[in-house]
Amino acid sequence: MERFALVIAAVVALLVPCGARAEQPVTVVDDPSVLAALDAKGFSFAAVFSVDGKDDLKTLYDEAPAYHAIVEMVAGDVAGLRAEMKAGGRNLYEVTDGNVGRIMDMRWLKTDAARFRLVGVVNRLDRRDFATLNGDKSCGEVRFIYRLAYSFRKNGKVLASRLPFNFNAVYSVAPDADGGCVGVAGRWTPQLDEAVDAGWLAGGPLEPEELTFKQLELNAQVVRFPSGQETEFGGQAAYLMRIFGIGGATVSEKPLENTPDVARLSEDAVLKKKLADYVRANVGPVDLGVYEMPDEFRAKKVISWSTFGSARQANHPFTSLFEPTDFAGLDYSGLKLARTPEALVERLDNGACQGCHQAGSAAGFHFIGRDDRTTSPLNRIEVGISPHLHAEIPRREAWLRATIEGKEPNRFRPFSFAPPAEWRDAGEVAYAPAEMAMPCLMPEDAARFGQTWQCGGGTVCTPLATASGVRTKLAQCLLPKDSKAVFSGHPCLAGSIASNEAQPFNDRYTITGQFAAFASDISRTAYTCRPPKIGVPAGIAYRACDDKDRTFAAFKAGKPMPNLRTGRRQEVRYLRGDQQFRPVPRRRRQSRQPAGLLGGPFLPRGLYVPVAAAGHAGRSQGEGHRLLLADLFHLPDAHRQPRNALGERGTRHHGYGFRSGARGVADIRRLAGGAVPRRQRPGPRAPVPR
Repeated sequence: MERFALVIAAVVALLVPCGARAEQPVTVVDDPSVLAALDAKGFSFAAVFSVDGKDDLKTLYDEAPAYHAIVEMVAGDVAGLRAEMKAGGRNLYEVTDGNVGRIMDMRWLKTDAARFRLVGVVNRLDRRDFATLNGDKSCGEVRFIYRLAYSFRKNGKVLASRLPFNFNAVYSVAPDADGGCVGVAGRWTPQLDEAVDAGWLAGGPLEPEELTFKQLELNAQVVRFPSGQETEFGGQAAYLMRIFGIGGATVSEKPLENTPDVARLSEDAVLKKKLADYVRANVGPVDLGVYEMPDEFRAKKVISWSTFGSARQANHPFTSLFEPTDFAGLDYSGLKLARTPEALVERLDNGACQGCHQAGSAAGFHFIGRDDRTTSPLNRIEVGISPHLHAEIPRREAWLRATIEGKEPNRFRPFSFAPPAEWRDAGEVAYAPAEMAMPCLMPEDAARFGQTWQCGGGTVCTPLATASGVRTKLAQCLLPKDSKAVFSGHPCLAGSIASNEAQPFNDRYTITGQFAAFASDISRTAYTCRPPKIGVPAGIAYRACDDKDRTFAAFKAGKPMPNLRTGRRQEVRYLRGDQQFRPVPRRRRQSRQPAGLLGGPFLPRGLYVPVAAAGHAGRSQGEGHRLLLADLFHLPDAHRQPRNALGERGTRHHGYGFRSGARGVADIRRLAGGAVPRRQRPGPRAPVPR
């Protein structure tokens, strides 16, 4: 695929479904049909709590004491955050149509209209590197990811969607009879005549007898400030992160991996010094990325923050605790990544939960999961993974191959915002050049580290945000200033964040400059910079459709996709209220890979996607188009919710600027320039929980 198409296709491209091909180890299973079959075979969320039969959340809340306890603990966390924000001048509302703060309505976790749907299975046998730190003989982990989804009937129609609220059920994997992992790793590699389906998985790598429950992890967007309120930030969101141990009806709080309890350590000088001593004594493992801080230092819950998450001070817990001088005098010469005290602190920050999940992520998640057919096609997420996970898959595949072959795997873990790389058994890493809109390190920042990467494809490393209290800038590989190759979707604004260490929700972003799309007004020939208040942090370059755009002149049924980087760009742009849409061409069955834009701070709110594929030869061009809406920077969240499901009056907002019924169809046809054929017109769409 052309690089330009990769950037524009941020929410369309993804890995090959199920993450596998013949004779390649399976690392990710994300096919909704396979996962639905696994869900029915005993791998449901209810099964985690040993509940059979109905799996709606009212049943689970009533019949599973452990789930009930978890809901109440999360409700307490959300209530506490709400009180803290109210004291800081930020009011929050469960149900609102206004430009005000929204908070998770906890009734979603105990209604018969909702369930946790299995959206992914992840092979983490490479986590054996961490297990061995504590003498654990298991062969790493397998993770089952469940996402909160609702479905209910109104006026004879099924309304269904999903919320950015994920549980991750983690299982340890039993070793081979000889204590090794060669056979275990081999079971994840399908043979030429084998399909990666539910039967193959359940009878092979997911054999229940080989899995032992370890813990249940939570990552949930619980608060959101819309872009209409945060007009320069382009919106904010807060994510609750926790780990629960489950023993029958008993639930325990487990510490988060390598994530310090900043509040407690800040108040205990002796404990803080002890943590600094631990870091100094383990600088090698920290640099490698394979280490485990003792429990006494670790937090049991944290909140991560976006927008511009990798630049936010609250997502840099070690930076808040230590100065680089605290780690001066160490020998950094033999380290792969951290060559200075500043780099060591940044390495520690990125290894913490909030640091990892706000750098190289998609809306605070690394695995969102693809939507199944119960979700309206007008509200369906097409990309289910983050840029970090996309870049991670080759590393995990290399680890599995080395293990299967009886070799020592490369154990190095890169930054979560690093691009894909070639992984070699000898421990070497060869990074690919960062593509358009992928994260990069500014030269003054890169100088602190060992091996890093460069921007490719004619892009230059461009800072988008700096933050007080944070040493490393948020930067991305973008076109040079005044480039003639600018396109719709390219960011155009830079700014600075005034950090509020005690109240991150009161961080303030100020636009400090513009570096692209200088046209003063919207036109069909020049690009203007649309502001963050329409929901596009760092702004977004935009131009109106011309006649060729409206007819998709460069897309021919049965012909290859046109060269979008050097040829005539077929971009559809549509502005309505505070929403932004733009198109992404893709060929059916084309391998999907998320571009760096997926984790960038300037994602559009939706995409109009023309599908030009050989399979459509002989059919009208309009039939080869479909509308996909995805908000991967701020996921459609639980703050503008379909109140019918919770026993309240109906909502009149259907999200993303579309109205219901015939007027909604008219909106869509106007967006498409008449490209949606009548027999494919969508009817009223499910209310989007926002």
